[in-house]
Amino acid sequence: MGLLELATSMDSADLSRVHKVELSPPSTQSLTHGQADRYIQDAESRPIVFISHGFGGLLVKRALSFSHSRRDARVEHLRSIFQSTVGILFMSAPHNGITKQSLALGEFNQYGGPSQFLLSLLEGSEALQEITDQFAPLMKTFFIYNFWELIATSFGKSRAFIVDRTSAAPSWSDVDQCGINSTHSGMVKYTSGSSPGFRIVLATLDRYIRATDSAIRKRWQKDAEFLRKERFAEFEDLIQSQNPAGSVKSLGVSGSDSATLLDSSAISEAEPEDSLDGEPGPSVNVHYLVHRRSEYFVGRLRLSDELRTKFGAPKRKRRRKPEIFVIYGLSGSGKTQFCLRFSEDNRHRYWGVFCIDCSSEANAYASFAQLGGRAGKGQEIGAGQEWLSRSTDPWLLVLYNANDPEMDLNNFIPATGNGHILITTRNPNAKIYSTIGSFQFRGMDPEEAILLLLNLAYPGSEPRVDKDASWNYVRLIASELGYLALALKQAAYTIRRQLLSLERYLRSLLGCRKALLSRPILQASADVNIIATYELPFTGIATRSSIEYRDAVDLLHVLAFMHFVSIPEGIFSRSSDSFKASKWSSIRPAAIVEPRSSQGVGGRILAAAKVLYDHSIISITDIQSTAHDNVWRTPSSTKLFSLHPAIHQWARERLNDSEQRQWLECTASILAHCVSHNLETSGRAFRQLLLPHIESCLSLLEVAHLKLSENQEQCSVIEKFGLVFAENGLWKRARSLQLKAVELRTKYLGKRHVETIQAQRGLVNTYWNLFEIPKCLEVQHQILITNWWTRPAWRDWVTWPPWKPVHIPYCIALDDLTRSLWLAGRRQLSLTAGKRAVDGLTRKLGPDDPLTLNAMFNLTRTYLHIGEHEKSYDLLEVVLEKRTRFFGTEHPDTLMTMNEMGMNLCAQRVRLDDAERLVSAALRIRKRILGEEHAYTLLWSVNHLSKVYCEVCRHQEAVDMLEEAVPVVRRTLGETHAGMLMTKSNLSRAYILCERWRDARPLLELVCEQVPPEMPDWVHAQYGYAFILVHGGDLGEAEARCDAIFEKVSDTGVIAMDSARVLATADLLYKIYRTQGGREADPAGLKQRFPHLGREQAERARSIDPIPLKPVRRRTTRDLDDGLPK
Repeated sequence: MGLLELATSMDSADLSRVHKVELSPPSTQSLTHGQADRYIQDAESRPIVFISHGFGGLLVKRALSFSHSRRDARVEHLRSIFQSTVGILFMSAPHNGITKQSLALGEFNQYGGPSQFLLSLLEGSEALQEITDQFAPLMKTFFIYNFWELIATSFGKSRAFIVDRTSAAPSWSDVDQCGINSTHSGMVKYTSGSSPGFRIVLATLDRYIRATDSAIRKRWQKDAEFLRKERFAEFEDLIQSQNPAGSVKSLGVSGSDSATLLDSSAISEAEPEDSLDGEPGPSVNVHYLVHRRSEYFVGRLRLSDELRTKFGAPKRKRRRKPEIFVIYGLSGSGKTQFCLRFSEDNRHRYWGVFCIDCSSEANAYASFAQLGGRAGKGQEIGAGQEWLSRSTDPWLLVLYNANDPEMDLNNFIPATGNGHILITTRNPNAKIYSTIGSFQFRGMDPEEAILLLLNLAYPGSEPRVDKDASWNYVRLIASELGYLALALKQAAYTIRRQLLSLERYLRSLLGCRKALLSRPILQASADVNIIATYELPFTGIATRSSIEYRDAVDLLHVLAFMHFVSIPEGIFSRSSDSFKASKWSSIRPAAIVEPRSSQGVGGRILAAAKVLYDHSIISITDIQSTAHDNVWRTPSSTKLFSLHPAIHQWARERLNDSEQRQWLECTASILAHCVSHNLETSGRAFRQLLLPHIESCLSLLEVAHLKLSENQEQCSVIEKFGLVFAENGLWKRARSLQLKAVELRTKYLGKRHVETIQAQRGLVNTYWNLFEIPKCLEVQHQILITNWWTRPAWRDWVTWPPWKPVHIPYCIALDDLTRSLWLAGRRQLSLTAGKRAVDGLTRKLGPDDPLTLNAMFNLTRTYLHIGEHEKSYDLLEVVLEKRTRFFGTEHPDTLMTMNEMGMNLCAQRVRLDDAERLVSAALRIRKRILGEEHAYTLLWSVNHLSKVYCEVCRHQEAVDMLEEAVPVVRRTLGETHAGMLMTKSNLSRAYILCERWRDARPLLELVCEQVPPEMPDWVHAQYGYAFILVHGGDLGEAEARCDAIFEKVSDTGVIAMDSARVLATADLLYKIYRTQGGREADPAGLKQRFPHLGREQAERARSIDPIPLKPVRRRTTRDLDDGLPK
């Protein structure tokens, strides 16, 4: 029986001695020496019991895991340690780590702070978790006894347990555990048989010895059989891969011989077969939406080559499931920089290279929205993923900072496409997403780390030789920073700018570490390495009294609550004037409130940013925007600030809870003051840049459960955030914020206050875009009543009749109501409200005011759908001419007018070439400005153009564009959204015109089920379905549908009895009567009710267009060519 004791003391004195020990080398070294001694003594199968003390227990666990992993015949001798181990006595081993409080009490070495090794023993350490994960499958193999200390160790005037019970004796099943009435150091010192713990340790050893012989003998036998079978299986798999038709037996090789063959180095691995599908990768990269990497990033070239081999050569013109590779490891270990370097080096291999920030779901959706916008698909959820899924050109997608274990990355991985995906994460469990492999990143290679530190600290100079004293300092600093790239970079910049000398840096670093141990921000050794390297220069900034240094501290606190990438410096200058007038935020950065002009604010912000940049805390990039990027942004130069995610987190979490709440309020206020309630079109592109930063503020509130003080300023912040979401088509996100804003406005100001009404109008607009018309009408009715009773001046009461006021807020409410009533199908009420709105606004504001033009436009829609086509067209001409003159041809309001004018011509079946040109132009510009998947592009342009195509007999083109639109509408708006019903209704009509009756029928069945009976579209859907039934010979069901239409129109007046759709229904029913025969009385009665029957019947029955078709008698309009985009 062999007894191997591996005892390592961790009392207050010894904590100071451990400086640069790592767990892996000592464990493998002990394993190798132990195996060699046993081999020399011819005792390799002698049973072993380990007794370990302190972190010696971690070395035992690592050594046994390493021994168990040695399966190859060339290193199988090292496996004997695992095979022979009977039991382990863990004497206060820190299985779960030691506490920060215990570590902070230690007396450290001459540098005055905890070493990198001690930091790796902190609770929650990734190194400890890795040891636990490796040892866990082996635990059932051994007898295990966990002991813990019952007496605290003295640290001067303080006392603490070096390893507490929860760490020394975790809740493992089938494991003995017991406390020893001694300190950590004294629990393994036995001076006599009465020493604490001696008897129980002795009894345990005796028990293990008695159980050893039979147990070890059986384990050796089982393990030998296991290895033999494993090697045979590996050998057979290798043979099969090289000779698919053959096998081990067919080659005449027995099982024992196969094991011998497998041990031979003569058999080489089969080369991976190149995929034959597709063509060689492209030589031109079209899209490269990747952050700029650090120019000083070095190392890991072998891993880069290995990753390139894993992915293989990209192929063109194919679609399949993407190949996914995961890179996980410590924060600051260079995962993202590695991916950026890989992207840059292999850019020529891919048609597109893209980066997505996955630090949170909101950020991931925002990143994909930006990708969708750049692709011209719009910023709707899923647009970016869908674009990549459909691409047959090779692309590379980097999902970085995917650290949240609760986040489902499948939501952000394109289902298909010709793609390679790289995922970077701190979460090792993210390996489940990998399809072709993974890398684990810790620190850099020591030599590469030292070289990086030297090159950054002393650029342009020759690296120092080993004999140089500076080399030793650099080596110690690199070791203490865990060879982490981010920490090394920051340390080098601190030394380079002479904020600290090379000789003083290590002492300052370790001293800073000791101070940080009392902060909750510290979670693991990697965290403290990064935090300490940034705390040192930031402390230097904070102690300076000059204006730019004070501003730099404030600026960093604000940036900490925005998104860490692409923060426009214009945020501060744009918000300065209104922020000064605000009293909400208790913190008022001097750089914003002291300068008298926005230019002064911009200058101070840039000076503060330069300080942070000089200390390598932020990066600054110049972005030159042009009109090509966005038609609503004038050419301008702006600067963007960015932070590394780890630095961003440090900057926020270094503040206490109260400070975090105050700075979060300040940041939210600054963002909100960038936004005007008027949402000027010229600022739309800038407001798009605010989206990720608004999401960051909101997500921090949700994650941290912080509750901002409820007041009017907070209400304004929420309301403006909602407006930005709504402007970008994120209506569901906007709705939740706007509901809260209305609630707070009503609570503090009352329902009649102008700001309450303003918030309600924003909510109503979102309801309208979501097609939630009942809610929309309810709120608008409240607004109308409020404006009836609340008139701006006494003279607004002196009107005739007094119950029909004409003051501006009331007329605006009427205009809003006109639009909603039109969409709800209540066209007569919409007509009445629209006429009064146009009349009142024309009298008060004049015919050229944008509010008047908006009212005119809404009235034209109502005219169109009640059959007053000429009135609609004449008014549209006026609106289009003025909007084109005032706003330009690419303004959203101008595009809406062009689109509506095209539909007017389509409804009249005149000048259909002009109708197609108008609607096509609106669609083309909307695709470019809003994106292909924006709701306005799909619902108001694609659907309307399909109607034009149907009128000009281009039925198949209509089918193609609508079939392509249906899955997009389903993904972006939902299956039950009114826009989906509109699209399916138009598609069913196109199917009928193509005589694809089987395709049309299920669509119309679904539409009939989902359209509410009180809507005019219910009549259109029922008529269309009856039309299909007649074609299919189901005349009885078709007749019932027609009768239901007449009954509904008669009872509710949902549309007029003489409308085109009712007349077409009468035509269809008349045809049914005539076809059935023997019902002479029924056709006669129907003809008496509808005298038109028998005239142009075939033409009316053919069309199921929901727009009433009524040919015009005159057409004297001018040519529309002027002012329209070509």
